[in-house]
Amino acid sequence: MIRKCFWGILFVFIFLLLGVPAKTIPATAQSDPGTEILRLVNQVRTGYGLAPFTWDATLAAAAQNQASYMAANNIYSHTGAGGSSPQSRANAAGYPGYATENIVGGTDLTPSQGIVWWQNSHTHFNTMISQRYIHAGVGFAQGHDQNFYALVVGAPPDQENAGFVTQPSLPGDEILAPVAPIQLAQASEDGSIIHTVGQGHSFWAIAARYEIPLGQLYLYNNLTAESVINPGDKLIIRLAEGQLPPPTPTPPASYIVGQGDSLWTIAAWYKLSLEELLWLNAMQEDSLLSPGDEVRIRLLPGEEPPPTSTPQTNHNIREGDTAWGIALEYGLSVDQLLAFNDMTANSVLTIGENLLIVPPSPTPTVTPPASATLPPTATAVATNTLPPTDQPTAQAVSLVVQTPTSAPTPEAEPTRVQPGLSTIIAIIGAGLLAFGAIAILLVRQQR
Repeated sequence: MIRKCFWGILFVFIFLLLGVPAKTIPATAQSDPGTEILRLVNQVRTGYGLAPFTWDATLAAAAQNQASYMAANNIYSHTGAGGSSPQSRANAAGYPGYATENIVGGTDLTPSQGIVWWQNSHTHFNTMISQRYIHAGVGFAQGHDQNFYALVVGAPPDQENAGFVTQPSLPGDEILAPVAPIQLAQASEDGSIIHTVGQGHSFWAIAARYEIPLGQLYLYNNLTAESVINPGDKLIIRLAEGQLPPPTPTPPASYIVGQGDSLWTIAAWYKLSLEELLWLNAMQEDSLLSPGDEVRIRLLPGEEPPPTSTPQTNHNIREGDTAWGIALEYGLSVDQLLAFNDMTANSVLTIGENLLIVPPSPTPTVTPPASATLPPTATAVATNTLPPTDQPTAQAVSLVVQTPTSAPTPEAEPTRVQPGLSTIIAIIGAGLLAFGAIAILLVRQQR
């Protein structure tokens, strides 16, 4: 009898133990350089209040083709095999819309260093914070001791693209000659670091490789973004101990508009709000920019500020505008924009229509005229008598508010509690106690 009890309890213990669901630990995904690039780009966009790019497999294929082509040929170029362009490569991969591309690379260049490089380039920065594009794909390849990255972003064909111009690269951006690896220079005895420029080296690549701000590289070497460097030139990366940096040059007060620039991207580049940039230039949000235009980005010392313009209260809808884009432009939520204009999420925007970007002025309440008061009668006697039968009787009107019948509340299902770690330990402990007790009984019986 005791043996039967022993095996019965053991069977129940094993059944309970196996019945406890195992807690699975999700595997940690290891991010590859391509997905890390996109994550960092979207992090930059989020910092500017923009929606992140959505991953697109066809754009990723186009980006990978170019990254592999650059790695195989040791060149940095937006022109690919057979003379292909970012647009033609995206369409060939199956993407039906408009596309443009950022490229970057270098010896041991990490994704974060690549992002720094793009942030230091006005054209590449425009691509990263563009409001035109919504999809993205990234390619990564290695060759000739260098890492090559390509970011391709795209806009669907049904999105506004009137006057759409693919952003070109800046002069010197596209390097067709083989690029010499950027080897880190060692510090001298005085603590300074001097880099010798190699074939194909650029300010951006050198700054990214040494992980220093591009502005610092310009300052230490008394150079500007328009300066040209050649192989063999020496650049100061770090000053000697105790050496003072040269005086900071006066920042420019204006900017010459380039191809693909917009008021939004210029403001973001110079860390201004859109309202500040419009105020400096006495412009409206819908003012047009053309390449070569000069835009004020700051006041010179002693310069009188421009007169404060009348605050903009309306936005004139242009082709391709969306409620989300307009709201973002003026620092509103979509719900606020819709509420200001008595619209819903399904409302259609009409080109040329004006939208309020400030709360509508409240409609003044009309005060009803005071009713004429009859002069008092000589004598007023309160009576409880009914009115004469020949006078009409006022009918009482009652307003009935109908309360909607609430639907019967369904019975809540009992909550099923999954056994946790403490439950498992309790079951194991109880089983071991039972097993030990039965074992002791068996030993005593044998005696």
